[in-house]
Amino acid sequence: ELLGRDQVSSVNCVSFAAAFTAAASGEVDLLMVPIENNLGGTVHANFDLQLQHSLFIIAEHDFRVKHCLMALPGTKKADLKKIISHEQALAQCATYIDKLGVAREAAYDTAGSAKMIADNKMEGVAAICSELAASYYGLEILDRDIEDDPNNYTRFLLLRKDPVQIATGLKCKTSIVFSLENNAGALFKALSAFSLRDIDLCKIESRPCKPDVMDRLERLFRSMSGSLAATGTFKVPQATGSLEPPAKRQRTGDDGTSR
Repeated sequence: ELLGRDQVSSVNCVSFAAAFTAAASGEVDLLMVPIENNLGGTVHANFDLQLQHSLFIIAEHDFRVKHCLMALPGTKKADLKKIISHEQALAQCATYIDKLGVAREAAYDTAGSAKMIADNKMEGVAAICSELAASYYGLEILDRDIEDDPNNYTRFLLLRKDPVQIATGLKCKTSIVFSLENNAGALFKALSAFSLRDIDLCKIESRPCKPDVMDRLERLFRSMSGSLAATGTFKVPQATGSLEPPAKRQRTGDDGTSR
């Protein structure tokens, strides 16, 4: 949807960690990963992997998620003993699964769970994934649109090794990572740098950090400051500069999503 089906070729990876490694090594040019679902919440592992591999956000995309329940041909819902899928998909369909009264098991991937059932001829087991996966792996769809809320959207980030060059005047989002001293009012002082400049904060996340991660953030912040200046507004660079007293180290960067 974001890049156009005919413009790119996809490369499947067995895990998010493998996907980040492929992008960081140059094996692939771009990486698309989920970062947040309005039902299942934040995919924290991908925040951590982004910092670990020093990739840059260049765009985002909100995708309407529709889940299907599928199993081997001939299977009835009454035959099911277990449902497998990625933990996010299980969370997004929790009410539906509870009503079925069957066990659930997290798998590494939604489509991967369909593949497991097809390859291993797993009777009494269903997968939650897309209609396309059912067609690809020869499974029978037992139910459609099983997500708990019809307004089920996942926000995806498009990442690459190099920062994007933002055209002057283009409205975009800026993502910032910083660490704080452990003292009274540190977070308040950091957030006031944005409030005093009328900068709207869309989302705040807190993650545990290690010293080696923050060392990488300090180097990345210096390399990305030019990209911030290219947006044509100095509010964000001024705000991040004001973080220095309460924030030890910081990382900032633009994504090219129009706003």
